[in-house]
Amino acid sequence: MELSLQKKLKRQQETAGRIQDAGTFPKVILIDTVSYCNLRCSMCVHREMTRKKGVMPWPLFTKIIDEISETDKHARVWMVFFGEALLLKRRKPSIFDMIVYAKQKGLTDVVLNSNANLLDEKAARGLIEAGLDAIYIGLDAFNSETYGKIRVGGNYEKTVNNVRGLIRLKESLNAATPEIFVQFVEMDINSAEKEEFVKFWTDEGATVKIRPMVSWAGRVEAPNLILDNKDRWPCYWAMQTMSITDTGKVVTCAVDLDAKFIAGDITRQTLSEVWNGTLRELRQLHKLSRFDELPPNCRDCRDWQSARADYYSTAE
Repeated sequence: MELSLQKKLKRQQETAGRIQDAGTFPKVILIDTVSYCNLRCSMCVHREMTRKKGVMPWPLFTKIIDEISETDKHARVWMVFFGEALLLKRRKPSIFDMIVYAKQKGLTDVVLNSNANLLDEKAARGLIEAGLDAIYIGLDAFNSETYGKIRVGGNYEKTVNNVRGLIRLKESLNAATPEIFVQFVEMDINSAEKEEFVKFWTDEGATVKIRPMVSWAGRVEAPNLILDNKDRWPCYWAMQTMSITDTGKVVTCAVDLDAKFIAGDITRQTLSEVWNGTLRELRQLHKLSRFDELPPNCRDCRDWQSARADYYSTAE
């Protein structure tokens, strides 16, 4: 089951040539519905976030969804960028209302990333009934001790039961969605638990996603990032993804937590205008492998090599 890092990198280098410019509209859009989080994870820099935290106003959210609906209903829309969307489960409008709005507008790939500490039965039912297409749950450990060191502030046993509850509820309702992914960010601290993690969660009926660390543009030590620009390929996130903060600012980089590098503002522009402006210029440099001409924050970043994952399911 285990692939060496060298084999993984070789495989990604072979497929890197297929990373294409999304064209005139992004294939993936991350919406910062809420920029608060309830955990302080060791491999994440959210705890050091300096920009003001907030919740995306409903008119801005609907403006974004409306344009996606009119331009490409099949774009993948993440209902979170840097935060825990289930913090909005009791707010009005709630995260469920947001998902319902997106689905009623015809979007076909509405997904959520969550740490699942707040995924009680009511929230699980809310996600299913809202029509969420997929949920990615970050666990990153197979025992409570490791989990406590990584997912600081979380409760391992409760979270495992929450995820199992979602799986069982989906089965009992005979619901087709959401597809349930359980994620494991592979690090030195948890790598010995990976095979047990994969076996347990695939047996439970989830799909397991194993992904490497990101350094958050160099702010966290990520020893897996061993390549430099001479081996570089176009960044998947730059070529395919638009990330929008809760205030409508569009960042140039998917790991720019503090929104230091702004490409546009959706309160004054359309997504298409921003995507075909500064972001297009960055994509062109990536396509032409002119990496040394990129802005320093992009030129010096190594996180492009982390845009990969391995997936395991019971079918395999």
